[in-house]
Amino acid sequence: MSYRPSALPPIQDMPPPGGFPEIDIVKRARARGPTGAQIWLASSLAIAYGFYRVGKCNKARNGEKLEERKARYAMASILQAEEDRFYVQREQEIMRKEAEIMKNVPGWKVGESPYSSDRWVPRHVAPLNKNIKK
Repeated sequence: MSYRPSALPPIQDMPPPGGFPEIDIVKRARARGPTGAQIWLASSLAIAYGFYRVGKCNKARNGEKLEERKARYAMASILQAEEDRFYVQREQEIMRKEAEIMKNVPGWKVGESPYSSDRWVPRHVAPLNKNIKK
């Protein structure tokens, strides 16, 4: 159902005489978070602190690597001597087995390389029995 419009002109609200009081916008508006300078400063400090921690961690890691390298250098001669001893033992075992296998071949020299070369190349002296470790 609809109402018929009145023939009278509409009544319009008007401001009070002298106008409305002025609104102090600055007083009512609050700060909406940190300023740009504060954000920039905080992020710069966070990045600087991160670089400081990364540098500190890198120095500690490098110190640990240096310590481990020194320990390896100290043990290298001992480990090399032990490996040389194993090499000689395996070489002697291989030569003994070669002499036993080739005893009926005339002119065979045990331990002599079958290749014509003046260059010394260490032979592969893996154990003949693959099930045995060093």
